[in-house]
Amino acid sequence: MHRQKKYRAVTPGVAWVLAGLQIDSPYGLAALKALRPARAKDLASLEQNFVELARVVGFAEQDCEFFARPGSIFKHLRYIGGSLDNLEAGLVIDETELLEIKGFSLLLTDLKHWYDASGLSLSSIDFAEIDAVVKILNPDKTLVASFHLHDAYSERLKEIRAARKLLESAILQCQDSHRREELRRERLEIVHQERDEESSVRAELGHRLRPWVAKLRLNGELAGQLELLLARARIAVEHSCCRPELLPADCRVSLLAENMINPEVAEALLSKGHGFTPVTIELINGTTLLTGANMGGKTVALLTLAMNAELASLGFFVFASRFRMPLFDFICLMAGDAQNQASGLSSFGAEIIRLTELTALVRSGVGLAVCDEFARSTNPSEGRRFVQALGEFLQRSGSYGIIATHYDGIKIAGAACWQVVGLKNRSQHYGGGDQNEVLGRLCANMDYRLKKLAGDYEVPKEALHIATILEVDPEFMAILRGYYPPEDK
Repeated sequence: MHRQKKYRAVTPGVAWVLAGLQIDSPYGLAALKALRPARAKDLASLEQNFVELARVVGFAEQDCEFFARPGSIFKHLRYIGGSLDNLEAGLVIDETELLEIKGFSLLLTDLKHWYDASGLSLSSIDFAEIDAVVKILNPDKTLVASFHLHDAYSERLKEIRAARKLLESAILQCQDSHRREELRRERLEIVHQERDEESSVRAELGHRLRPWVAKLRLNGELAGQLELLLARARIAVEHSCCRPELLPADCRVSLLAENMINPEVAEALLSKGHGFTPVTIELINGTTLLTGANMGGKTVALLTLAMNAELASLGFFVFASRFRMPLFDFICLMAGDAQNQASGLSSFGAEIIRLTELTALVRSGVGLAVCDEFARSTNPSEGRRFVQALGEFLQRSGSYGIIATHYDGIKIAGAACWQVVGLKNRSQHYGGGDQNEVLGRLCANMDYRLKKLAGDYEVPKEALHIATILEVDPEFMAILRGYYPPEDK
């Protein structure tokens, strides 16, 4: 249960979502650990997952207390794999192990009763009947969470314990020290008999419980799957997520994302009193280029797209009003400063290694490649050539690629072009104050939406304008303007 490696998220946003899931039981955590993205061949099973998730979401939207009862059960559920291993191996299990099995059985019986009463009736969740286990561990028919070897398990045990109590009473009342010592020796012999009989009772209980091991394991696994499903549903309800529209990977239909949100970034913005601008974009089969002003949010747009595509492949509803995509064989993110200081690898060297990984993935299936400012760490002349080559490679590949770039002159036959809208009013006056205040007003005047371009694109020249707004040193600015042609000043 604990040996499998945890899934490593491709995008920071997915890592944030997974870390925030409300999962409390070890079985739910094991299900989360076993989570893996679906691939193109898994389309039918992922669609079935979404059918069930949609059903849970529908029930939860009608009942504000829907998650409360199972949530309280999951909080108390403990892992009993070790006790079941000993039971299955034919060992005489101790009272602590019997207590674990009893507590587990009571909780799973409660969970099954809630599930059956809920009306969910999911094809993937079919709990086994384990009422017999509860009855075995409750011989007096009184349902309590504690456990002890009850007299009802054995008539001989009952007789031995009665004899021990009589001896203990006699010892307390005896005034003769010699006789008291004899009674104590008799009690010690009775205690040995009691321990032997208790061991026999535990062995008999193990014999009666052993046939139920497989069903107990199954119910634990199903409890974990149900907890993960409910956690997915809770996220979908709380954030008004939508069910993705999945297509075969080789259909060549565009990826369409409308009003996407990145919840991690949105939460950070909200803490500063700002809102997240939803992202809408459409990716063709082949290459899509994305350009835009400095500070225009291209990186956030790319990360938001990659995050939602990854969430869909993991069986989550996505943070968008509509999201249609092929079910990819891979999602590759090439973003950020990839320098590996621990190994001494340069930024460009790391980019080339990631490029090699991408080209290998492309030859293994149809996927999504998200590239943010590829080849930024080399000189602009060569960087432009690398971006041109990457765009042409992805255009021929059969996969879906989006490349955000500042390089002018990238022309790829058949590619789509999108651009961040940028500053709403270039002539706006941003007033006085320190640079942070001006920067805040500048960001407020930025339109982070994306627009599709027709024909060739031109990278917006916003850097000089932004530096002017932020009142960079006048001497430096005079030198800088000298390198701009008159039409760009």
